Amino acid sequence: MGIAGANVSSDRRNFFMSSAQLDALEKKEELECDPVRQKLGTPLRPGARILSFDLCGSDTVVLGLSSHQAKAANLKTRECTAAAAKHGGPVTAVAVLNESYTVNGSRIALSASWDKIVKVWPVDDPQNTLAVLTGHSDFVKCVAVHPTLPIVYTGSADKSIMFWRLPESLETLAQSTTPQEIAPFKTVKGQHTGQIYAMCLDPVSAQVLYSTGSDASVRAWDSQTGVAIATKGDESSDWCIARGQHKTNIFDCKATENTLWTASADNTAIGWDIETRTTDIVLEHSTTVTAVLPIPQVGVVVTGVRDGALYVWRVNSGVPKIIREINAHTDDVSCLRVAGRVFYSSGLDGTLRKWDIQSVVNFVGGFEYMPAELQALKDQNTSSKQGSETLAKSSKSANQSALTEEEERELAELMSDLDDM
Repeated sequence: MGIAGANVSSDRRNFFMSSAQLDALEKKEELECDPVRQKLGTPLRPGARILSFDLCGSDTVVLGLSSHQAKAANLKTRECTAAAAKHGGPVTAVAVLNESYTVNGSRIALSASWDKIVKVWPVDDPQNTLAVLTGHSDFVKCVAVHPTLPIVYTGSADKSIMFWRLPESLETLAQSTTPQEIAPFKTVKGQHTGQIYAMCLDPVSAQVLYSTGSDASVRAWDSQTGVAIATKGDESSDWCIARGQHKTNIFDCKATENTLWTASADNTAIGWDIETRTTDIVLEHSTTVTAVLPIPQVGVVVTGVRDGALYVWRVNSGVPKIIREINAHTDDVSCLRVAGRVFYSSGLDGTLRKWDIQSVVNFVGGFEYMPAELQALKDQNTSSKQGSETLAKSSKSANQSALTEEEERELAELMSDLDDM
């Protein structure tokens, strides 16, 4: 039952907003209605904000949604499955185990939520919870999986990182009538002084797990034991990038062979030399950087920011520079992933969009990426809008020059008086 006299509304204009906030809201709503934006990146729309996603083969994606659900979707048809893994809060992170771990032929996904738990379920049957990972005392913010072993890593708002080991054969989980509750085999707490927002494994050997979060530091752990990695040449100290270069929250991290990339609320994305822990590259932005994605095979890094834009940076020759802007989303970019020749972006605008790497990098139509067929539509819409504005101005001018009925009567009387003279 609602409170008497309360202002209950879904329209944010009914609440106090500054002029700048209202202008930003109107701009966002205009962009959401833009027919060009409706098609850019062939968007998949699950009907809720996308907080995270992970790719499952070439045709399937697993989505973590604000609607307290995790769903699988077909990347070709851009349709979600009707069934969903349901949580007691927004699903902040998802991950998919490698293809050697299956149940009845289905790949296995994990979903982490504000409800403090992680669910394990078959991608083909999201409502069939095989196991539940319990142990965190606050929101689970991120999840990662080992590429070859059944080991799962979770980071939480409780400032801890937990290491979990799933059964070698997940078929044993499917035989149970109730989900198996699994406890962590290792909990790391005390090194990070804030929430854990992101984790990633080194892509070469997967022996090192990197973690970061609201304390603006980055730490490293043995991916199988959870023991802190020692600094090379100084076994007495742990490998750590301390708060300093990044001034505040680090929202994302991705590793390449020699570089660790981080994205921060201090408006920068930084590439760190992993061995020396020194800054190699700093990419300055005008707003919060929410996601980062290195694509070393073409020498670029993609960053996603708070207003929904994507920036493509050339980082393999000379001074790093932005070579492309994609006005991809109308709200925060929440996640970036690469798969072969394409990369994907998701946003709080409730869309997942697909981008061909070569088409974006080699685009010759200008700084802002816009495929030729959509540029034609954009030009057509611009011409139509200009025509409508011109017609409106002409109509307004004609109305201003026309006499009112009273003015016409007065003029007729005046002319009659002149005739009598």
